[in-house]
Amino acid sequence: MQIRKNKNLRILHGMSDIAGQGSYSAQGLRSIGADATMAVWRRNPFGYLEDIDLKIKKEKLKQPLYAFFALCKMFAFAIKSVFQYSVFHFHFGNSLLPFGLDLFWLHLMNKRIIMEYHGNDIRYFYNREKPQYYPYEKLVVRAKRVKRINDRIMKYADAVITHDEELRKHIPHTNLYITPLRINTNKLYPIYPDTEKEKVTIIHAPSDYVGKGSKYVIASIEELKRNYNIEFILVEKKTQDEAFEIYRKADIIIDQLFAQTYGVFAIEAMALGKPVIAYISDEIRKTFPASMPIVSATIDNLTEILKELIVNGKLRQELGKAGRKYVEDYHDYRKVAQVQLDIYKKRIAPMSTLESFEYTKQKVSGAECVQ
Repeated sequence: MQIRKNKNLRILHGMSDIAGQGSYSAQGLRSIGADATMAVWRRNPFGYLEDIDLKIKKEKLKQPLYAFFALCKMFAFAIKSVFQYSVFHFHFGNSLLPFGLDLFWLHLMNKRIIMEYHGNDIRYFYNREKPQYYPYEKLVVRAKRVKRINDRIMKYADAVITHDEELRKHIPHTNLYITPLRINTNKLYPIYPDTEKEKVTIIHAPSDYVGKGSKYVIASIEELKRNYNIEFILVEKKTQDEAFEIYRKADIIIDQLFAQTYGVFAIEAMALGKPVIAYISDEIRKTFPASMPIVSATIDNLTEILKELIVNGKLRQELGKAGRKYVEDYHDYRKVAQVQLDIYKKRIAPMSTLESFEYTKQKVSGAECVQ
């Protein structure tokens, strides 16, 4: 089907690319005919495809002369962007200038401002309450300056986006949208687990040893190795391409044991056709579609959950196929791009997680940009 160009909007995503969500958004929007660009202060180390890189080195910002020139580069890009774009979709609490200093001017110039939060950029529950499964010895208190920046964002943002109900309680904005996380499903081909495989390969990739519950994963594996024929691979310090080559060999992938929800790594693993284990709280799980196939495990029952998957090759394959379909239905970057356009154009009202996922599923992927 021919793609119709949407000439009414020019969209900038920036200035941080968390798990590729900004670059996937820009690519998805372009695939359906929208004019979208992804800009960053510095490239994500995992090599996502950003369009503009200001090449500002974080480690050198403590040098006064470098910081001055970096700020000049930010200002120059901000001024240029104001005349180029009509929609500014920011990520992780970062706008064109540090501390959200540009937001007042963008608002004054009638630009549409969207902020998308991804986790610890807005999550304050560490100093409010202690969840059932909590990874840290002490409750974490966020820096006061982070709250001041977020308060400024809430004042000027036309809409705020997050990915599911887990973050909703931390966002006081009245115009809050929930849209699914997104990936390019075309680049990840499924390799479903072999039902007859004798030695089961289990993979865990801890980006945060404490936060992911890695010590509990390793302890469970050591216990299971006494009685079961398993290979355990801990994926660390790999490039994205190297890591994906390892993931493709997996029969089971273990994500995290504390977050109460799932993130991009779990989505990528499901897209590869792998059964995924992660802690999904009962409260959060009921807000997702019933077809969500992630196997929930806690630090208390991980060993038993793993046993069931190790001995049941058919179940591993069924979960792998269900995961691939789930990602195609709800996390394809083209479908999510259609939802984003509807938000930019104020075509839809804020929705719950379940409503948002079902709305996303209805969107025609890669067809046309609706005027």
